[in-house]
Amino acid sequence: MQRLPLVVPLCAGLVVAGVVDAVLPERAPVGTVMASNHAPVSGAMPSDEQQAIVDAVEAVEPVVSEAMQKVVESPVTAAAQAEVARAVEVIRGDNGALSTRDADIEARITAMLQQGQTPYAAVVVMEAHTGRVVAIAEHSTRESSKGLAFKPMAPAASVFKIVTASALLESGVSPSEEVCFHGGKTRMKQANIDDNARRDNRCIPFGDVVSQSANVAVAKLATRHLDPDALRIHASDWGFGSSLGLAQLTPSKANIPDEPFAFAEAAAGFGDVKISAMHGAVLASIVANRGELVPPTLVVGGEQRGHRVIGDKTARALRQMMADTVTKGTGRKSFGAAPRLPMSAAGKTGSLTDYKTGLDTSWFVGFAPADNPELVVAAVVVNTGIWHIKAPWLAKESLRTAFRERGTTTTSAKVASR
Repeated sequence: MQRLPLVVPLCAGLVVAGVVDAVLPERAPVGTVMASNHAPVSGAMPSDEQQAIVDAVEAVEPVVSEAMQKVVESPVTAAAQAEVARAVEVIRGDNGALSTRDADIEARITAMLQQGQTPYAAVVVMEAHTGRVVAIAEHSTRESSKGLAFKPMAPAASVFKIVTASALLESGVSPSEEVCFHGGKTRMKQANIDDNARRDNRCIPFGDVVSQSANVAVAKLATRHLDPDALRIHASDWGFGSSLGLAQLTPSKANIPDEPFAFAEAAAGFGDVKISAMHGAVLASIVANRGELVPPTLVVGGEQRGHRVIGDKTARALRQMMADTVTKGTGRKSFGAAPRLPMSAAGKTGSLTDYKTGLDTSWFVGFAPADNPELVVAAVVVNTGIWHIKAPWLAKESLRTAFRERGTTTTSAKVASR
């Protein structure tokens, strides 16, 4: 059995954090939140100098992710095994039902979280078509980690673009429809959303806005084609406000405002939307299952029939957008770094930095292989300024671990290019 890389070099992350600390104020303006690939949700905007540093950090992060792969091979630690032993109990009800969870996979993913010294982190791996939960890994250096995967502990950020994009597709917007915009990579204002023929010098098709996580483009399209009620209904269809059949799951929330600019922000992933890792896995599984929501199950024999959320055509378009995220979009460098998955993958990244708390959240929800999904993954990591691992890398390693432990050897699909 192969051993997982557990010792993560910290120097690159420390260097980046040191640069940021040298420029950013010791305490950021209250209420300033950077979301959807470091864009502010509310409060005072960062200065131009601070903004330049955030952009510089984004440029460095992929290199750090690659450096994390150069690690020492080590066996699963006793601490990881102990944490899994506390969390995993074989479920024997009146009918003798067994848990669907794989303790070996969980121990190996948990070891990554422990070595990464994550303040808060959770990973869920699930079978794409049955809803069987294969692994739940949770860890916190700050408090008990029990149940983190079932709590909407972090803003969804750009992951919510999946829901908005599906609503746009269902409303008839073609992936080829072009949208022109300016700015908005890390912050968005009303002026970004207002059409401006002189300044809107970047034009991309709707089909590329998810893979590129183009905040203003999504906001503009939502303003043109959707209204708050439509997006609320669509979010509900995607499982927001529902326990998804799991008694221990706290429902995710999606507060969609009526005010036009606030609505545009929410549609782009800047709003008051929080999800759990478990719900994140379900979001990815809807796309993997060609538009059907298959409820997750923790018990062998507890599988339930799915119900249709979006049309097959919409799901196929979303699958392509999410595949592009890994091959040429915001997930490309993490998934393109060695060691790679022996198969294709599809997904959506998300990130948010809260200057008030100093915490940085990263997300990845997706599935593999991209063209014939077998496993779904959702990873969320909440870090401080000095970080060791982030969600896209963690999701890739979790999938790699799960496929290896389960003996899956799919190799024919295209992998991310570097």
